Amino acid sequence: MNRSAYIALSLLVVIVAYFGIRSVMRGSISSQTEAAAIDTTLKTPDAIVEEVSTSPHEVVLEAKGRTAPDKSVTVKAGTTGTVVSTPAKEGSYVRKGALLCGLDVEARSARVSEAQARRDSANIDYEAARTLASKGLTPANQEAAAKAALDATEAALNAAKVELSKTQIRAPFDGVFETQLAEAGDYLGPGGACGVLVDMTPVIVVAEVAEDYAVKLKPGMDATAKLASGESYPARIRYVSRTASDQTRTFIIEAEIESGDATLAAGVSASLIVPVGAIPATLISPSLLTLSDGGQLGVRYVEADNTVRFAPIQVVDEGVGGAWVTGLPDTVRIISMGQDYLSEGVTVSPVTAGGAQR
Repeated sequence: MNRSAYIALSLLVVIVAYFGIRSVMRGSISSQTEAAAIDTTLKTPDAIVEEVSTSPHEVVLEAKGRTAPDKSVTVKAGTTGTVVSTPAKEGSYVRKGALLCGLDVEARSARVSEAQARRDSANIDYEAARTLASKGLTPANQEAAAKAALDATEAALNAAKVELSKTQIRAPFDGVFETQLAEAGDYLGPGGACGVLVDMTPVIVVAEVAEDYAVKLKPGMDATAKLASGESYPARIRYVSRTASDQTRTFIIEAEIESGDATLAAGVSASLIVPVGAIPATLISPSLLTLSDGGQLGVRYVEADNTVRFAPIQVVDEGVGGAWVTGLPDTVRIISMGQDYLSEGVTVSPVTAGGAQR
């Protein structure tokens, strides 16, 4: 064998040996990688959990509303006439029966005098007929006719007095003559407005509440009225609507404010705070709330067998410490991190925030 052939054969042996060793090494590395991948696939994912428990929680309803007078009416005329007097001053306190607007009596006073005279004449005729009938000098039916005539004149007199009284528009209750709507010289017809009278004893708070709370409220329940100025007064619920608004599906409630000697204004923003009782609830961070695939608000937690579950919940109160919710088991391990990446039914390894398994 010459030298060139020997060198070529040696090179061929080296190349074959190189590729053989490389193939063996590649197979070994591939096997290790596949094994690692299989090991990673089979590893149970960790879930950071936090154990929470249910406890009694006092639910307090806070409803936004406004103050309002106890009563407010627009005092109106019952007949026609020109306003000739307005003795009540706007903003003044008036007693029941006080004159608010006086109308020109025109011929009404004369009609009363005329009706009075006819009644007196009919009364004389009746007395004469009655005396004669008692002596048997006239038929009994003549006495009855005289009595009927007297009764007719009495009715006419009363009607004339009523018509005359309508010229005096008076306060139907004690209150503040809030707004004067008619001045001297104005002509009012039946239903024409003289002014607005309001009763501010007591001042009330009118608010709207959701249907979930409306069923828990009853007249007589204690409350607190907090005004926009920061002042707070005791209050008591006096009315709860049983018909919801078609637009908002809320119910109107009213509460009387016990303000003592304080003078309160109507139309001021106010909050009505009502304790509605204690219920079993769980305090959690609002950040733990998530949505199910169906759009339900809830929390993901870990069962005793380390399976992930979803619990629909209802938020009943919120405060500085978090959200109070119902719908969770009495004691539960909720997933405090990564809950949006764990599906229901997955088995996990529960780990506390400090790193210990639970």
